Amino acid sequence: MEGPDRVLTDPALMGDPSLVSYEKGGGYKGLRRVLSALSPTDVIAEIKESGLRGRGGSGFPTALKWEKVAHHRVPVRYVVANGSEGEPGSHKDHYLISRSPHQILEGMIIACFAVSAKSGHLFVKESFPEGVEILKKAREEALEAGLLGNNILGTGFSVDIEIFVGPAAYIAGEETALLEALEGRMPRPRPKPPFYPTEMGLHRKPTVVNNVETYAHVARIMAKGPAWFRERGTPKSPGTMIFSVSGSVRRPVVVELPLGFSLERLLYDYAGGPLPGESFQCFFTGGPSFGILPAREIDTPLEYDALRAKGTGLGSAGIIVLGSGDSVLATASSFAAFYEKGSCGQCPPCRLGTESLHDLLGRIENGSGSEEILERIAKVTKMIKGRGNCGLITASAFMAESLLEHFSPALREEIAASGESRPRRIPSWQYDHFVPQEQASARG
Repeated sequence: MEGPDRVLTDPALMGDPSLVSYEKGGGYKGLRRVLSALSPTDVIAEIKESGLRGRGGSGFPTALKWEKVAHHRVPVRYVVANGSEGEPGSHKDHYLISRSPHQILEGMIIACFAVSAKSGHLFVKESFPEGVEILKKAREEALEAGLLGNNILGTGFSVDIEIFVGPAAYIAGEETALLEALEGRMPRPRPKPPFYPTEMGLHRKPTVVNNVETYAHVARIMAKGPAWFRERGTPKSPGTMIFSVSGSVRRPVVVELPLGFSLERLLYDYAGGPLPGESFQCFFTGGPSFGILPAREIDTPLEYDALRAKGTGLGSAGIIVLGSGDSVLATASSFAAFYEKGSCGQCPPCRLGTESLHDLLGRIENGSGSEEILERIAKVTKMIKGRGNCGLITASAFMAESLLEHFSPALREEIAASGESRPRRIPSWQYDHFVPQEQASARG
């Protein structure tokens, strides 16, 4: 594919967030097809054939998750949508919720049908009030139109979806912490095992938890078929993904592209290249949780396996760019502070480990670093990886570990220059200055 491939962001589906606009563009066609012609088993088979992988982090095959819930011996099942989006640099979920909420609801209703769930729950943070109102209005429109609620479209299938407004805490986006919040408790991750959502999820029942973008893809796949979906992307990472590019680029942007698209082309053709007079230094391709990709790897395809092979990941596709005028150390230190603040504190290795990494990086930044500090950072990262109930502590360790791997010479320069004034610019990854896809155009 040569440019934006607007599967989810097709202008016909995103004229405005209303039901009238969405249906005019072909919305709810997938749901009508499912309820009139397919069985739950058929739906899961088509999702499997499409090769859809979760768009919220690890890229786990969507159909495998659904199969586990659909075949579970416990008859009460739930479907949950994660719209929390707390990862720095990721803004695609808010983009989708703001412009095409019915696409998410349609995918959730289809998922409920596929796994025989009678209840769905869409989690969105209280810090996104405009999104909450858009989703609530979309739900009411769907109920009034008979697309949600009892006896949907006269087919005998019934399901409702709750719009749940949850805490703004970063950790609330972790799937089991999100389930805790849905049950009225503090958002603290559950130990896995035994609390895998597909086994013991919401109210200890089998539960499908997917990112909101994943459900939006489900709606399009069921409308146009798995073969159509596989026409884009790569064999192992089919379809498209919505990418957010922020940091030291000329045009921060949100754009939908086929998986496998070149990072270099995304940054130059859509984000406008580096800032005037600067060059690229490195990238966080999946936010800070997946570590650093140095600028020499700019030709890496944007897909799960290629990035994993480079020691990083795609995550939720929030790409943060550091230019030659940015301080990698100051940026890493700010992310370490973010993880320290974001830790819920229930796992001692996480509580102490995030605090330790922030402290050690801060010492280098403040001019009191040493070779011993670098050795201690390396030891801490090895000690804490995989030691908590969720991935926050491992993400913090990966971030610091990749800093040592790619920027040890620069860190030693910082240590040698103790007391000297050094550049401390940190790139911005906030949303308010983004260029939406419909206003962006490719170079040439």
